[in-house]
Amino acid sequence: MGKIKGGQLSGVAGNMVFYNYNDTEYFRMVPAKRSKNSWSERQILNRQRFSALAAFWVQFRFTQIKLIWQATANGKAANCLFLSANSSAFGPDGALVDPERLHFSAGQLPQAHKLTANRVSGDPEKVEIMWQYDSRRGIAHPDDELMMMVSNDGKFLGPLKTGVIRKQVSAVIQLPAVTGTIQGIYLFFGSEKRKLYSGDIYFGI
Repeated sequence: MGKIKGGQLSGVAGNMVFYNYNDTEYFRMVPAKRSKNSWSERQILNRQRFSALAAFWVQFRFTQIKLIWQATANGKAANCLFLSANSSAFGPDGALVDPERLHFSAGQLPQAHKLTANRVSGDPEKVEIMWQYDSRRGIAHPDDELMMMVSNDGKFLGPLKTGVIRKQVSAVIQLPAVTGTIQGIYLFFGSEKRKLYSGDIYFGI
């Protein structure tokens, strides 16, 4: 049933829905009810895929990942930007099929040039990371911190602060203790003070 409040009509009246947004009144048709059997196979898969993407985002809603994407979104919806950036990593049925296409960071900071990451020979619980730093590259600062996400058996940990800064150009980092096997890491640079971050790069290790 529709109602009038403060001179504005809102709610359902017949087959129309009336609502107000930003001091403007709108109306639309009431969506038709659909039975589960009316969905096509493609529509069902699309719903499954979107649900999987949304669930993937939800696990990071109380972490720094959300803050990174809010800083990157520049007034837009951070979750929409995150879903768009990561949709290609998921298959038609919503299964995660390509972890290398996942992204946990994005932004204006430039990524390190010629970044590499490899397990240390003789000590596989450590990773040697190397890159090049050009102090003339735009907004990159020598004290931007290297940050890391860890992928292990379909789980994701981080972002982890390494304590390593851009001007060091190399570092050996201890991998965190996790249950299972670490298959890869995602590396990016961040400046919490400036609220700026770079895109991340995946390394299978």
